[in-house]
Amino acid sequence: MGVSKTLRRGILAAALSLAAALSSPSWAADSLTMWVRASGANAAQHLVDLWNSGHADKIALTVIPDNQVVSKLAIGVQSGDVPDVISFDLIYMPDFMRAGLLTDITDSMKGDPNFAKVAPAYAHLATYKDRLYGTGFTPDVSILIYNKDLFRKAGLDPDKAPTSLQQIHDDAKKIRALGPDIYGFYFSGSCPGCNIFTTSPMMVASGAKILPANGDEEPLAGTGVKEVLQLFRDMWSEGLIPKSAQTDNGANFAATFKTGKIGIQGSGGFIISDLKKDAPNLDFGLAFLPGVKEGQASAFVGGDVVAIPKGSKHSDIALAFIKWELTDEAQLEGLAKNNILPSRIDLAANKYFQADPRIVTTAKAIGIGYVPWVFHFNDMVNSDSSPWIQMIQTAVFDGKVDEAIAAAKAKMKEIADE
Repeated sequence: MGVSKTLRRGILAAALSLAAALSSPSWAADSLTMWVRASGANAAQHLVDLWNSGHADKIALTVIPDNQVVSKLAIGVQSGDVPDVISFDLIYMPDFMRAGLLTDITDSMKGDPNFAKVAPAYAHLATYKDRLYGTGFTPDVSILIYNKDLFRKAGLDPDKAPTSLQQIHDDAKKIRALGPDIYGFYFSGSCPGCNIFTTSPMMVASGAKILPANGDEEPLAGTGVKEVLQLFRDMWSEGLIPKSAQTDNGANFAATFKTGKIGIQGSGGFIISDLKKDAPNLDFGLAFLPGVKEGQASAFVGGDVVAIPKGSKHSDIALAFIKWELTDEAQLEGLAKNNILPSRIDLAANKYFQADPRIVTTAKAIGIGYVPWVFHFNDMVNSDSSPWIQMIQTAVFDGKVDEAIAAAKAKMKEIADE
């Protein structure tokens, strides 16, 4: 009898120990690391929190300064110190893929029905030599914004945004006539990133191709490049743009419109929440960025992609997270519910956006947008001395449109040949 009791006690103790192990969150569960650039941290945090609330495998988010992501990932892959999953500016995908820093996820994603609904720009930019290395995560996109109050005062229809370059010019003239401190148009004249985001789509909508994928392609091809630069030059010469635009490096990209003294401007989807918070009484409208002709429109698709670095210790779970972030739950409850655009274009008119059609317009812009697939994007566009921003400044402020385009073409081709 005594032996039997001892055996029963041993069995009971073993059962309790097993039950405790099974219930412990550390058993059969992993802790993953994820890097995200600082400017995308808010949106990423919503998704990570939602994932963590419903999954045993938890993700810890680490925020990396925007200008350190490229070097930190390159060094990390070489040393073996990488996160399990990473989110970064989509424009760097070509350089990362060519350098072999990311994991091929083609076979796992090609049959995923949610991936098929992602905005085409993300799939395009995350593909290298017919292989896929990432997908859309937290998008942004460029749009045209206009001040409805100024439209009314200028005798313009506040519900009709400009739908061509000529209409932008015509409307800007009427708005400028409202007073000495009211201007028809605004852009950040010393901000290369701002202008690739908001000015280049007008060129693309007009049929132009901006950046070369390699040295064999012609940069700045098509008449749309000159037509847009000439529009900006004309508006500058006529005083429709405030003088402060010439030296704005992006610091006032959104702030100037918030004053209520600018009629029309290219901006991004983020401006909606910014204006609701900082200028709640400003009545504004949104539309697609137009081209030369009626019906032409485009946008620059920005934001972040998500990928798995080479050397990820939990690549299988990282892949599960990537698949999950494209589901209805993640896209709607993690992003749209928090006024963040989904990367799936089929969810543009979702329940959370119905109350504000301006957000729906912004979401739809992702579906018509473009993003250049290029190496050396920073050298061609983003640096303060890039041929892109030098072209804009020379054409608009100096009036040398043809010379500016020719010089930028030559420099971009030189960079692409590297």
